Amino acid sequence: MHGRGAAAPKVALAGVVLCGGRSTRMGIHKATIDAGGVTLVERAVERLGGVCDPVLIAPGGLQIAVEGRRSVADALPGAGPIAGLVAALRESPHALLAVVAVDLPWLDPRLIRLLAGRIGDGDAALCETSRGIEPLHAVYARSALKAAEAALRSPDRSLRSLVARLRVIRVTEGERETAGITERFARNVNTPADLADLRRELHR
Repeated sequence: MHGRGAAAPKVALAGVVLCGGRSTRMGIHKATIDAGGVTLVERAVERLGGVCDPVLIAPGGLQIAVEGRRSVADALPGAGPIAGLVAALRESPHALLAVVAVDLPWLDPRLIRLLAGRIGDGDAALCETSRGIEPLHAVYARSALKAAEAALRSPDRSLRSLVARLRVIRVTEGERETAGITERFARNVNTPADLADLRRELHR
């Protein structure tokens, strides 16, 4: 699994795996779920590690750690994924940060690399899918930090609200498909049925 579809990054790129969330539909913390002999957080770290160095963990108040990886506390407890994004942008040694949710078992290192290569002078590079933009499988620049900190202090702390304030580079479905990257990267594990599907795929 290590390095699948990955090569040395063309730009200096850090990464963070966001692990917070209530997991109400799953019933247990998603990060700790076993998926093919590793937990979802270990799987995310391994895949992201093919294109990012360092890879940070944002446990979101949960007792989650991965050996050899540094954890960052949310910038504001209980404030959702934007709090992990702000914390990671503050800690990142690089100007670019790949941000992925722990419940995306098929996160694609090739797409992360594509987004990092396309961001240019933008604040964020995101992919469009049939469901819209994907702010939790994206690359953010340090230039997004000021707006993210402001959003963290606002009543609306959603990442989609933040994205609306940023200079965003959008990778279209056509561009992604031309690169041979399917929409599977955006499939998440929200329910026991989703987990059963994932385990069946991993054991084929």
